[in-house]
Amino acid sequence: MMDEALNVICLGGDPAVNRSVVALLGKLPGFAITTTAIDYQAGVVDLHRVGEAQLAIVILGPEPLPGLTVIEEVHRALPATQVVAVAPEERAETIVKAMRAGADEFLTLPLDATALLKVCVKLSALRGASTGPRGEVWVAHGPKGGVGVTTLVANLGFALRAAQRETALVDLDVHSGDLALFLNLASTYSLRDIATNYKRLDPVFLQGTMVRHRSGLSVLAAPPPTPGEPVLELTSEQTLAVLELLDATHQVTLVDTSAVPLESTQAALSCADRIFLVTELTLPALRACVRALDGLRHAGIELDRTVELVVNKYANRSWEVAPAEAAKTLGLPIRVMIPREDASVYTAVNSGLPLEEVRGGTTVQRAIASLLPEAANAEQGRPVLKGFRRLFGGSGAEGVR
Repeated sequence: MMDEALNVICLGGDPAVNRSVVALLGKLPGFAITTTAIDYQAGVVDLHRVGEAQLAIVILGPEPLPGLTVIEEVHRALPATQVVAVAPEERAETIVKAMRAGADEFLTLPLDATALLKVCVKLSALRGASTGPRGEVWVAHGPKGGVGVTTLVANLGFALRAAQRETALVDLDVHSGDLALFLNLASTYSLRDIATNYKRLDPVFLQGTMVRHRSGLSVLAAPPPTPGEPVLELTSEQTLAVLELLDATHQVTLVDTSAVPLESTQAALSCADRIFLVTELTLPALRACVRALDGLRHAGIELDRTVELVVNKYANRSWEVAPAEAAKTLGLPIRVMIPREDASVYTAVNSGLPLEEVRGGTTVQRAIASLLPEAANAEQGRPVLKGFRRLFGGSGAEGVR
């Protein structure tokens, strides 16, 4: 995983405080920060020599006036740079003056690493939302439980990261989601925190509810079952808000859904750029897929352009429904058939490891990786207006960056 590069200037009147801030910036996870420290008490501050900076941290002294003057100069010389004012104490008068001078944020000393990380995450989200095309939302849906949707999502996520695509995984199976378990992650927060604090939802709050996997995947976990807690019912509005925020800052947002047609599942399917309909070659699984396709068709989703049929656990045995017959029954071509490798899949799940790190798992992983955009686009060009663009009429999205 390549950390996001940020250029930061730190301006203060005390070199020792400057050094402590620089050291703290160097330890923030997820960012590769290059910091230029400037002692503004030492003379004229030449901001042009530091080049392009995304963030300026201006440390105010006990007498704030010199630092406020520096904030004005930064705001004038580097108008695109976010400015954080830092003061020894939180005084309303100082905060107002700092904001009027051009500061975007206000923090107090000693600086807290979490607060500083939130500033960087917010800056990252603003940069991602304002530059380049948006990403895509991919939804994996198995209308019959137990067909291996979570295994598919986890390992397709690994394939996306191996292809250097910034990827978020969302576990929308709010009743019994196990995506975090499959990835061997312990998440302090979950979708329940978003539902209960929905009015606070913004890129920074959302990022704070997610956990980072060692591969670089960002994961938004389903709520763990808690005795006494009511079952989470995530609304369509909440689901779409989360996915739209992730869509603006990630190349791919990959969603694991419940087999039950919850409101959140329907919302995710309605905005998906690609829907992976996952099935086994059994009559119950295929019958569930028929019902799901009827629902998607009723929702106005163009099946031939959006839905891709994924056959999982394919054993190539006579007792399975023939693949050609399954495709005929569902009226869709089979996009990929993932071989049945119980030993490697169970080992990966029980160990929290990618399939490619488990003996015998590379065959399954290669089949899953064939769903990446290069393989999909080789067969047929993707339509431009899809997903959120289809729902809200947005522009500028032409597939995965």
